[in-house]
Amino acid sequence: MKNPLALVRGLGFGALGLFLLMVAILQIKIAPNVAFLPQAELRPYPDSALVNLAETLREQGLNGTYKTVLLSIDFLFITVFGLWVMLVHMMRSAVSWGFWGVTIAALFMALDFSENMMLAMLLGLATKGNLASTELTAQISAVHWITLAKYSVGAICLLSAFIVSRKRG
Repeated sequence: MKNPLALVRGLGFGALGLFLLMVAILQIKIAPNVAFLPQAELRPYPDSALVNLAETLREQGLNGTYKTVLLSIDFLFITVFGLWVMLVHMMRSAVSWGFWGVTIAALFMALDFSENMMLAMLLGLATKGNLASTELTAQISAVHWITLAKYSVGAICLLSAFIVSRKRG
């Protein structure tokens, strides 16, 4: 490859563009019609709130839009962002930075993919409208904890990418 830095920049801007596209669709089209967005919610919520969300999405005719964001655009974002984090770190000459970058990117990707699949199942988006058989209790949804872990690892990815891109040598 003639210019690997151009590839890294392209992946970075691509990830940013996909992220902004998701935010715009969710905030403009979905958020005004639902009580909350699980991927943007920092407060705990039970699985029953997800069932209510699924019903609202269906009633409003927004389940297809949410499914597209969750299973297509976000899938592409996760892939592009993960590759960007890995390549930023692997461009450093130190093997430890490359290993660190691959590790945190893979962890972020695993958490975000898991969150998306859990939401797809619980909202009935991956099962042709049939909601997953979950015990509807007041306990905090497992998806919430995955979301918080994803945010934490995502922040580490961004901070680490910023630090490693500033180092020379």
